[in-house]
Amino acid sequence: MIRFVFLVGVFLSSVAYAAPLRIGVSDSLMSLPVYVAESEGFFAKRGVGVEIVNCLGGMRCFQNMLDGKTELSTATELPMVFNSFTRSDFVLLTTFASASNHVKVLARSSERIDAPHKLSNKTLGYVKGSSSQYVLDLVLVYNGIDPGNVKLKELKPENALTALANKEVDAVSLWEPFVSRIQQELGSDVQLVPIPKLYTESFNLFAMQSVVKNRPQELERLILALKDSTQFIQTHPDKAKALAGKRLKLPIAMIDRVFDDYRFRLGLNRSLYRTMEGQARWAIREGHVSKALLQPNYGNLTNPSFLKKVDPGAVSLQ
Repeated sequence: MIRFVFLVGVFLSSVAYAAPLRIGVSDSLMSLPVYVAESEGFFAKRGVGVEIVNCLGGMRCFQNMLDGKTELSTATELPMVFNSFTRSDFVLLTTFASASNHVKVLARSSERIDAPHKLSNKTLGYVKGSSSQYVLDLVLVYNGIDPGNVKLKELKPENALTALANKEVDAVSLWEPFVSRIQQELGSDVQLVPIPKLYTESFNLFAMQSVVKNRPQELERLILALKDSTQFIQTHPDKAKALAGKRLKLPIAMIDRVFDDYRFRLGLNRSLYRTMEGQARWAIREGHVSKALLQPNYGNLTNPSFLKKVDPGAVSLQ
């Protein structure tokens, strides 16, 4: 009788976890390791069921996770920073991509903005709560531009092309592949503003704490699959570029032009904490979050245990 009850319990547990892990995946070149893991069968190879839920931008993916629409999310560290002031039911598992030139500033050519200081007295579009907002603010401060001398206009990433074409904004701060898509559509009517590389953006895998507690083996297998895919990208770059072009609906020439800006590798290191701490201070200073809130401890919102099992050398948090 006891053995029967045990077997029934095992069966019910397997049924309960038969549903795939739903991952919010941003429409971005940064998400390439997830695309590769799906396309090359690495999730299946590692024995983990995954359902990719596409979303436009990491902040939407992250919010979907918080809303219970997915169990995990891909995103930059910024959505974590903004949400960490008011809740702690999520955790950072690993970084799997990074870039210093992912977010760009694209301007209408007629405005002749061929240097960052010429953004002064212009109408600038940005995506609130994202790396778009953060990078634009860094560029303005670095170039000594008083925020009072620009007009900021909040946009959705999918509306940036129309905003530029209709002259609603003079320039936008936006990430790939939206920048390349706008260039493809508007051609010589737009031009990149040469901005300094002020920020190395990480792209990360986040999970709800409940998933970490209830489905740890699946999370370890998932991260193993991502390790497989990052190694695949490094050893088969042409195949990875072809997949990126297909998934993002961009010509290979455009993918090839920006591909070397990206580093695909699993990792958790102390510099990520320093970045998030700086972003938290920025969010408080600029009034993006209440000044009454305390800055979180990001070590408490990181779980390196899975990555340590998968790739011990990738963790350097001390």
